[in-house]
Amino acid sequence: MEQVKNLDDKRVCDKSKDSKVIIIRKKDCITRITANADKTLNITHEYVK
Repeated sequence: MEQVKNLDDKRVCDKSKDSKVIIIRKKDCITRITANADKTLNITHEYVK
């Protein structure tokens, strides 16, 4: 996973090496965005403790 930072040098999300998965973590919530072969996006949310 590669860190993606904004202009203020703050970590925004993590990107997989093949650029098909983005993971955004905010407190206890993880949002995972996956690019499908048919050019659609699959977005899932989950809580972690």
